[in-house]
Order: sequence, then structure tokens, then C-alpha cells
Amino acid sequence: RYTLRRDDIHDVDDDASVTVREEEGVTWRSIIGNEFFYDRLDSRVNPTEGYFARLQNDLAGLGGDARFLRTTVSGGYYYPITDTLIASVRSEVGYILGIADDVRISDRYFLGGDSFRGFAARGVGPRDTATDDSLGGNFLYSGTAELSFPLGLPEEFQVSGRLFTDVGAVSGLDDDGPNVEDTASPRMSVGTGITWRSPL
Repeated sequence: RYTLRRDDIHDVDDDASVTVREEEGVTWRSIIGNEFFYDRLDSRVNPTEGYFARLQNDLAGLGGDARFLRTTVSGGYYYPITDTLIASVRSEVGYILGIADDVRISDRYFLGGDSFRGFAARGVGPRDTATDDSLGGNFLYSGTAELSFPLGLPEEFQVSGRLFTDVGAVSGLDDDGPNVEDTASPRMSVGTGITWRSPL
């Protein structure tokens, strides 16, 4: 795939992190990438058995203002304990290497929100402790263990319950200042949820 992207960072508050303020302005990304995806799942929408593996690479620098190599590896395994009780594990590891330049915030990894339940969007990873701004990181690892089970409702409702635990971290800034907290120590959340498979 090929991506041409224009980023415009403007109207940055005066009390924002110095790291954020330094990136104000317009930048272009020219990125070529590939993805290898091996899929042995019984369903892409609601898998109950099988496994998958994915390798993604992005190279920026064929023109534009950013030069980096980003590699992300992910995989998952689903195992039916019974017809309705499904156990699964998923994991992801990624690293972005700046080529002759530091990696910009908009190109870094972030975790939180939908990608890491129990934490705010971009809530996991390096932060400016003086402003509480999230800065992202060059290294990411995360994992999920989950158990899906029926709630006793009619099957046609397509509603199930889930128990999960998410663990992971984002770290590895190119240049961290005195007010930056950057650690690879894992963060963790444990919780329950309800999934509704909508007819739409």
C-alpha cells in the first residue's frame, strides 16, 4: 500500500507540553507499506476457533518530512471450551525506528480506550508530568486474555458476556526531558463486558 498524508498541528495551547508545541505546523508523510495476514479463524466477525498471525511494515521517507521504519507483529488464538464458552488470547508487539530523525508524536504508538480497556484514550504510555499530555512511544506491547460466555438470553439476540484482562505498555521516546515519565512497566486492567452482535 502507499499512503500520502498531510498533518496540520495548529492552535496549540501555550501551556501544552514543549514536545507538542515543537511539532506545531504542517508536515507530509509519504509511506509505503505491506501486510502479511495468515488467517485460520472460523469467522472474521465472531471467531470461536482457530488462530491468526499478522506482520505489518511501514517505511516513510520516499519524499515528505518524516523518515521511519515501523514494524508491528500481532496474533491471536481462539479455543472453544464448549459450544458457547470461548477462550481467547491475543497479543501485539510493535517498534518504530526513526531514520536520521526523531519519531514525531503523530507517528508513535498509543494505547488506551478501545485498544486498552479500562484506560482513557491514549492513557497508557509516556506523559509530560507537568502538563499531563500524552506523548506516545516508539515501542508497544500488549496482550489480552478473554472468556466469552452466554448470558441465558435467546440465541437470536446475539448477546454474550465477557471476562477479560488487558496488559501492556508503550515506551521508548527518542528524547525525554526532565518532566517526562517513560517506563516500560506493564499496566493492567481486568473487567467484564457485554457484546451485542448487531444485525447491521
